[in-house]
Amino acid sequence: MEDYQEVLEFSSNVLAEPAIQAYKNLEPAVLVVDLQQQTAIVSYRQTKRESADSIVPFLAFHYLDEEEEIKLFDVINSKAKGIGTSLSRYLNRDNDEISWVATNLILKPGSPFFSKGTLIGRRTKEKNVTLQNLYNIIKLLTKKSALANLSKERKLNIALYYFNLIKELFPEHWDDNQLYRMTHITCLNTLAIVGNEIINENYSMKSQQPDSVKITKLLNNLKEIDWLSSGNLKYIKGAAGSKMLADDILNCLYN
Repeated sequence: MEDYQEVLEFSSNVLAEPAIQAYKNLEPAVLVVDLQQQTAIVSYRQTKRESADSIVPFLAFHYLDEEEEIKLFDVINSKAKGIGTSLSRYLNRDNDEISWVATNLILKPGSPFFSKGTLIGRRTKEKNVTLQNLYNIIKLLTKKSALANLSKERKLNIALYYFNLIKELFPEHWDDNQLYRMTHITCLNTLAIVGNEIINENYSMKSQQPDSVKITKLLNNLKEIDWLSSGNLKYIKGAAGSKMLADDILNCLYN
């Protein structure tokens, strides 16, 4: 009981330190206390940005002596597990246009990926599309085309338009990823490859607008594809599979 009281008192003193009080709005909390070494690990659970869309927790180590700093630096840089690619894309979204577009496809309520995307890369039955997946999808949608030169805002609007249109045309296929494979990653990559071609052919650089009538007419032909999870699409895997399926779909759309 005495140790417990001592831990509480030490924790309270740590949180009262000026260096930590300066970041009181970040909700600091003591995670670990070493009474013998008189050290503590503090977690900051909030973010300074009032407009931030999500919270990334982090740790800070205060008042380490030189030997402790060296040891900790060595552990972090040689043994600590690196962050996942999805979280890395999120953290770099302000410095990378594709990461910014992919992030907004998850965060915007009007996005077809709002209820399907995960920022940190942890998939669930409902959220099966990671930020890294969307990064790759946007690259496939825009690469080697005039779309690649558009602003990030334009790229986002095109992606929202294209995938929302598919969702509106095939709502059951889009919402049920157990019965249908349309929103499985291989098929989403396929749809991005298809979109790269049909949007480029039906996009006016002058007005900066896609030809909705022509694109809708083409995408309606997606109904000719058997999207059932129990069908042949279950054998389509990887980048090569996406490319092969995209070629088949394009033939179907134009014939």
